[in-house]
Amino acid sequence: MEGRNRNKMCNKRDCQEHAREGHIHRKKEPWKDAVLFLGLLLLLAGCAGKTGDVPGADTQAPPAMARGAEQPGLVPEGNGQDMCGEGQGEDPEDAGMDSALQELEIHFLDVGQGDCTLVTCGGESLLIDAGDNEQGIKVQNYLQKQGIDFLDYVLCTHPDADHIGGIDVVLYKFDCGTLFMTGEERDTKTYRDVAEVMKEKGCQKTLPVVGDQYTLGDATFTMVGPYREDETGNNNSIAILLAHGENTFLFTGDAEEEEELDMLFGDTPLSADVYKAGHHGSSTSSCQEFLDAVQPAYVVISCGVDNSYGHPHAESMNRFRAMGVQIFRTDEQGTVMVTSNGKELTWNCSPSDTWQAGEPTGGTGAGGSSGESQEAGPADGTQEMEGDSQGEAMLYICNVGSRKFHYPDCSSVEQMSEKNKLTVTATREELIGQGYEPCGSCKP
Repeated sequence: MEGRNRNKMCNKRDCQEHAREGHIHRKKEPWKDAVLFLGLLLLLAGCAGKTGDVPGADTQAPPAMARGAEQPGLVPEGNGQDMCGEGQGEDPEDAGMDSALQELEIHFLDVGQGDCTLVTCGGESLLIDAGDNEQGIKVQNYLQKQGIDFLDYVLCTHPDADHIGGIDVVLYKFDCGTLFMTGEERDTKTYRDVAEVMKEKGCQKTLPVVGDQYTLGDATFTMVGPYREDETGNNNSIAILLAHGENTFLFTGDAEEEEELDMLFGDTPLSADVYKAGHHGSSTSSCQEFLDAVQPAYVVISCGVDNSYGHPHAESMNRFRAMGVQIFRTDEQGTVMVTSNGKELTWNCSPSDTWQAGEPTGGTGAGGSSGESQEAGPADGTQEMEGDSQGEAMLYICNVGSRKFHYPDCSSVEQMSEKNKLTVTATREELIGQGYEPCGSCKP
């Protein structure tokens, strides 16, 4: 201790002899030394009253400071420690508890051959689609059972009936903060029903902008699609990447390979722990290049039991299986739910182990895909539709993307891409029963 005090007292930088010998450069004045010695004794006596051991206080760091030295940054500056080392730092475990994320829940509702997903976090909610027209009341009841009386976000991926059919009921029964829709409009009863409720409730749609980010409790979601409008509607689906702590979730609506490839060139990395299979597990979606970028650990497929399009398709299931992902599907397991704490995921059921692909039945039902293969028809290239026959069967041209049917001489047929064109011989009632809607121009 005496050596330290000698070094502090000497400020003569130009004294080389002092630097070498370590002594005090001053005149010999014994009475000053005695006063200084008494002062030092008083100072040591004061510290001894706090530490209880003068020698230990002189050579050993105080407990709180020693802990801080071992774990830098735990004790913030200005924590109230006095010159003798007293004071308590914040316990690391207590600090971690304060930063715990609010729990996030994702409900993949069983709405048959359609899509509906509810996301909640920190008392806020996001609803993605609402199934077809017959599912509106079911979705309403489910939301009410979850204690939801206000939806912060409603997201309509695209205006197909199996996605927005129940939205009119949802918007009528629940107020919402932000309604996301694409700019695409449809001349269908389903779309008109939604538009009428929007007008009645004063809802304004918000167009998706790729890169825009929104908060949902402690989670955030980023718009990752669409990049451009597409004639079929499927490739104009709103796609989002949801992040909660270390966990990520990807939703792409009915986006097919074309939009999937567009997303690959965006600024947002698409890697996700959970991927909701695009287009109900159709072979037109979840292309290999897209899956290689996403690298999901889990895939959720929303489709109806024995649906007419055979969702999920064998091609998609084979790609998922080759990647070693775990599959959940609403046609086998009903409503699927996953909970995130920001690090771990907890599911309400075990993964499916059937790897059973669907079997197409030849008709076109809600949720059908554009460009999908159909069962072989007559040699002239037309296809006979199955269903309840009423009236006279006629030749119609169907757009398997927009799911409208037309007279062969309709001007819309000339603008239709060949991959979406399907020539059928059927009655008007059969086509409507299979999920098609009559063209608003030629009015078949």
